[in-house]
Amino acid sequence: MKKTFKILSVLFITLLLTCSLSFAATEYNKAEATMKLVEDNVCNITFGKYGEFEKKMVQINTEEKTIDISLTVKNKAEKLENKKADIVLLVDSSRSMSTNEVIINGEKMTRKEAVLASAQKLIDKLLAASPDIRIGVVEFATSTETNDEGYTIEGTDKDAKVITNTLSNDKQTITDALNTVSEDVMGPRTNVEVGLDAAYSLLKNSAEDTEKYIITLTDAIPNTARGVTMDTYSDATAVPTKNKILELNENGVNLISMLIEMSNDEIEVSKEDPKPTYRQVAEKIFGTSAKPTAGSVYYVSDEEVEDTVSNQIYENLVQESYELNNIVIKDYFPKNIIDNFEYAQLTDTNIGEVTAEVNKEDNSITWTIPTLQAGETATFSYRLSLKDKFSSEIVGINLPTNENVTIDYEEDGTPGKEENDKCPIIALDVLPKDPIPQTGIYTGLIITGAVAIIGVLGIGSYSYIKKNKF
Repeated sequence: MKKTFKILSVLFITLLLTCSLSFAATEYNKAEATMKLVEDNVCNITFGKYGEFEKKMVQINTEEKTIDISLTVKNKAEKLENKKADIVLLVDSSRSMSTNEVIINGEKMTRKEAVLASAQKLIDKLLAASPDIRIGVVEFATSTETNDEGYTIEGTDKDAKVITNTLSNDKQTITDALNTVSEDVMGPRTNVEVGLDAAYSLLKNSAEDTEKYIITLTDAIPNTARGVTMDTYSDATAVPTKNKILELNENGVNLISMLIEMSNDEIEVSKEDPKPTYRQVAEKIFGTSAKPTAGSVYYVSDEEVEDTVSNQIYENLVQESYELNNIVIKDYFPKNIIDNFEYAQLTDTNIGEVTAEVNKEDNSITWTIPTLQAGETATFSYRLSLKDKFSSEIVGINLPTNENVTIDYEEDGTPGKEENDKCPIIALDVLPKDPIPQTGIYTGLIITGAVAIIGVLGIGSYSYIKKNKF
């Protein structure tokens, strides 16, 4: 009986080996395969203010079983002389702008005078840089009108005034508009929402190829909004203002906001508990400088107004000095792509360097760009070719050509990182040359093994029964 079970064990192991062989991964020849495109996905990544990355398929050859991929990096910032721009200066004319006195370069002046003097310098530089710049001026605060009961009418379109009826590139026209704002004092509170709306009214007819900007210059956070009178800096005015900022951004308006002396003092009139600070409410609406709600946000002191308006905002508009630094792009491949496809660079990059081979430790290639100047575009392309012998494991499944793309970069000395895993997806198939037989060598072996085991079990059972005289 022991001998019988030894034979049975050998046969059983043989059967298992036969089965595993019949289901083991096999290799196919490249000539046997067909290849198709399943999804033509494009990987788009925006980074920094003007950085843009795109990875896409440029060609697929189903006969040769190759797919060509291009990678492009752009710094979309343009110098002012190469673009058209319509700009509206939105100036705070509330009482605090005229009553707060500051000393700039040893000279005493009101906060509003400091802002308007800086705005004049900005206008001079812009019009000198490009003849295609058009500028408008709008002021905002609250209306000076009162109702029959003597209460100030607030929360209406009259909380803003359009000083220039149209956008202009005439320096004297714009200077006259600033002088009008200088002499005017509106109500005590600030309706930023209506001010933004009035500024946008000058931009609605801008040409499609013209960039649109609203530059808000204020020392206060909104405490009035459309349909809302005096508010205690609550969501009643914060939410409509923030929504207006987001709406204008969606409509293609580039927003630049300068907020003066946003202190960390608690707002005593606030009904919230704990009471927020002026800076906290401002950041809730406009965002921070690092993470603005939209566009660019500058939090400044009175002493920083001139440099911010006439230099930093000017450079933001002109974009002459804007550059992206230390860009490192890593393109990661799935393991089944690396195992079954050959990688080859098709074109050299015009900026930076790309590793010539795939790093087998993390299945990636690396593209390094030390500096990408305003208006520059860097690109290169590569090809993935199916190997002459490839695994059957990748047949009949979707094959993403990419696992992930990461971009590390520096903007104004501040590091950033973005990523995206979208990519073209392909699929392979192998069509049999002849109909698959119902039985074959593996099937025969399995059946033979099964019959042998049954036979041995039968013999063993008969012997056992006979021995024990059942």
